Amino acid sequence: MSSKHGNDEKNSSFGKISVIIIVLIIIAVGITFFVKRPKENKIVDDRLISTWTTDGITVYEFYNKGEGKMKLPSSEYKFTYVVNDNKLYIDFESDKAKDSDYEYTFENDKLILKGINATSGIYTFTKK
Repeated sequence: MSSKHGNDEKNSSFGKISVIIIVLIIIAVGITFFVKRPKENKIVDDRLISTWTTDGITVYEFYNKGEGKMKLPSSEYKFTYVVNDNKLYIDFESDKAKDSDYEYTFENDKLILKGINATSGIYTFTKK
């Protein structure tokens, strides 16, 4: 025979745990959303503003004011970008191109992009 009071305590504990889990999920999502991408350029790096290619086929154009294009032989994808503490965050307008985050450096006339966050790989670009 179970008491009514015992079931209420179990339901109350389950409710508290559920609320805690929901709050933790909301905090984690909020931190990920707000920390991942800065909202404005904190550092302007004029060396980045140019036309770059990795393989002679894929071309990135970086313009002033945080805009650019990725050009392929059969298509073109506009993007906005943010530079912050030697990190480059690219946000494509089209869902067909994947948003990318990089640490960037320059070696002589080359731009080196190293993937960070969900982006992987290291890419070397030369000015076109």
